[in-house]
Amino acid sequence: MSINFFEHREIISNNMVIFLRLRGISKLSLSKQTGIPRLTIDQIISGETPSPKQYNLQLTNINHTYELPEDYFITSLPSVQPTYAYSSIGDSAKDPVVRELLDGLDNILDIYSLYHLH
Repeated sequence: MSINFFEHREIISNNMVIFLRLRGISKLSLSKQTGIPRLTIDQIISGETPSPKQYNLQLTNINHTYELPEDYFITSLPSVQPTYAYSSIGDSAKDPVVRELLDGLDNILDIYSLYHLH
């Protein structure tokens, strides 16, 4: 391995989220397909990891599993903007409870789209 992924954690974190959306897979699916624990996937996405060596091995494993170029996660990926069905409609000064409920509904719709639209 010639790339030290650990030095690029921030861009890898952003690109991992884009990768999941582009591929239409969940963090749980990524975990199952790569053998990397779900908690570790969450750490990669948040840019946290207890060990630079493990981080590099995990990124290498993801690249290998999906047959990606070594520098895939450190290059710019196309931005993917989710379309929200409910929370972006109407007045931005909604009641906080209503906003929280609508944001939750959007999260459910995001999850649904990962499994049923791809």
